[in-house]
Amino acid sequence: MAYSLDSLADAVNAWCTQHRITPANGQAATELSVRTLRYYRTVNLLDAPASGGGAGYGERHFLQACAVRVLQAEGLPLNRIQSLLFGRSDGELQSVIDAAAKGTVELPSPNQAPLPAQPECWQTWPLGSDFLLISRKPGVHLSPEQTAAILDILARG
Repeated sequence: MAYSLDSLADAVNAWCTQHRITPANGQAATELSVRTLRYYRTVNLLDAPASGGGAGYGERHFLQACAVRVLQAEGLPLNRIQSLLFGRSDGELQSVIDAAAKGTVELPSPNQAPLPAQPECWQTWPLGSDFLLISRKPGVHLSPEQTAAILDILARG
């Protein structure tokens, strides 16, 4: 399933309401917001979206956000949650939220070595002194003709 950031927040909130999952210590709001999801992305609790523009979120992001909320309901701080969830497979995340749905909590074993992070690769192209074009897609190249066409469009704006 594909989610926008808004629909991801709604889906996680609906799941949490259905399973009576609420943060335990009052440090997090009862309802998950788009702003909170963006923060989770910043601190590597959520993977990068598959595409930009507020879309590109999928089932893995749903599992990650639900697992974070489950562990917050246990009173764990975000830095501890990040260390427990980093590099987990979809199956491991699903196990965490399935256990919570049954009324138990299974913390991921801290003894398992996390998978290495997948670094993001950003390419940039300066377009004169006023603009910079950025792409997250590796291996993308702009031809001189493409660069000239973009500069022409920018000059008309």
